[in-house]
Amino acid sequence: MKPSYRSRPEQARQIIRVCIVLLLTAIVFGCAGCSKIKNDNSTATANEGGHGGTSAGNSNTGPSSPPAPPSAAGEGKPTTWEANATSLNGKDGETLTLACAPNGTAHSVWGSDIYTSDSSICTAAVHSGLITFQQGGTVTVELRPGRPIYGASERNGVTTSDFGSYQHSFVFKTPNMEAVLREAEDATPVMWNTSATVVSFEVGKTYKFKCPAGRIEGSVWGTDIYTLDSSICNAAVHAGKLTAESGGPVTIELRPGQDSYKGTTRNGVTTNDYGNYGHSFVVK
Repeated sequence: MKPSYRSRPEQARQIIRVCIVLLLTAIVFGCAGCSKIKNDNSTATANEGGHGGTSAGNSNTGPSSPPAPPSAAGEGKPTTWEANATSLNGKDGETLTLACAPNGTAHSVWGSDIYTSDSSICTAAVHSGLITFQQGGTVTVELRPGRPIYGASERNGVTTSDFGSYQHSFVFKTPNMEAVLREAEDATPVMWNTSATVVSFEVGKTYKFKCPAGRIEGSVWGTDIYTLDSSICNAAVHAGKLTAESGGPVTIELRPGQDSYKGTTRNGVTTNDYGNYGHSFVVK
């Protein structure tokens, strides 16, 4: 039997094939390792905020500080001076930031600090001292449920009107909003010509109002017991509960009507006689 052997050229070719296989294997694994190193370095660069990536502090997807509210940034949805809160079509509890244009004109407002939703928002903001007609400005309103009564007052060149029950309201969001609203709810501001007909009538119910300093004439019928359409503030002066110069708080109690009312002069106020009237009030 002949011994098995390979010739030298054949052995050389076999060695070359093995070397090629080993070389290709080394290249494949080496490239995989390089790819991993590249990916790791890219991730590290991005996380470190280097030139090759986006800084975490400026990333659109990473954590960031909350944006400033529109009112703080001086931004808001442009609105007209005629626009009221009803037109916002919002829900009670919702807040909206609005921008009132400069050189505005006055429009109707009912309420004082708490306004009916059909009041002009921008004009109410002037009344509240938040903006001016000349400069306009940005305000944030909070929509609220309705109230049984809305007051009236004169502030910053705007005189508002009183109103009875209305289904929706709005207030302005300010740092001292809660204190302002507590005061408005404790005693409803009224003008000297505001009569007690503004309230929902219920015998025995009491209401607290606040009269401004400096009397403006308003009619009163009766003595001690006054017709419901009498001026609240003037009746309070007639009853000796406050003075015209100082104004102040006054509480009334609703009473049944009287067959007749007798007029008298007291404390600088002259009241009128009247016949039968179905609703009355007394000053507490």
